[in-house]
Amino acid sequence: MKTALCTIAFKDRPFEDVLDLAVQAGFDGVEPWGKPHHMPASYNAEENRRIARSIRERGLEVSQYGSYINPVSAGFEREMAEGLDTASDLGADRIRVWAGSCGSDEATDEDWRNAVSGFRRFADRAGDRGMSLVLEMHLGYLSDTADGSLRLVEGVARHNFLLNFQPMYTDNARRVIAVARQVAPHVATVHAQNYASEGRNARSLISEGYVDYREVVRELSAAGFDGYLEVEFVRDDDPGAALIADAGFLRGLCETAY
Repeated sequence: MKTALCTIAFKDRPFEDVLDLAVQAGFDGVEPWGKPHHMPASYNAEENRRIARSIRERGLEVSQYGSYINPVSAGFEREMAEGLDTASDLGADRIRVWAGSCGSDEATDEDWRNAVSGFRRFADRAGDRGMSLVLEMHLGYLSDTADGSLRLVEGVARHNFLLNFQPMYTDNARRVIAVARQVAPHVATVHAQNYASEGRNARSLISEGYVDYREVVRELSAAGFDGYLEVEFVRDDDPGAALIADAGFLRGLCETAY
């Protein structure tokens, strides 16, 4: 396992400044946030390669490209093609993707069919370039539960269509561990968020929230997970210190995982 920083954690800061924070905190890599001002608003090979150089020059890796590509987008065909080229420019072999425009409970059969068919085409094209798609598990999307996420994984049925696990603050502590166990064989990346209490989107240090990440990592490790544990957001109170604390905690998990 390795550690990475999602640059969205400091989206109001210049990209290079965020890279310097990642180095200072001791991360192995970064996930570039796929929106301005960290990435170009539209495809720009020259800028993408400059960004890649900035990352490599600091001894960092690209854990995955943090795109917002979604099969329901009106521009999906273009976004798919440009997303593959952007990932290639960055030297990334994983692209984060999103599923649908509503929660799994609200989705129609057509919503599921459209997502599955779009992801199949995308995964096949990504596979031709040695890349994987990593589906964000997130409230408000088809992947808002373990069952919804696995329905997509099983429907797409491609070895390079994987999951980006993160706990839902709407789940209690026991449920988070159960979800981790259920999806573990398909998890490629972890967005290690934690919360001060169940049911509230109030972030804490990863080590201090109600989600026990030692248990999460045990469940993932048992299924063979060896990807990145990533900080996506930090506690609002003294974010610099929070970043150092979170990075150190995740490094410790990587060192002691079994």
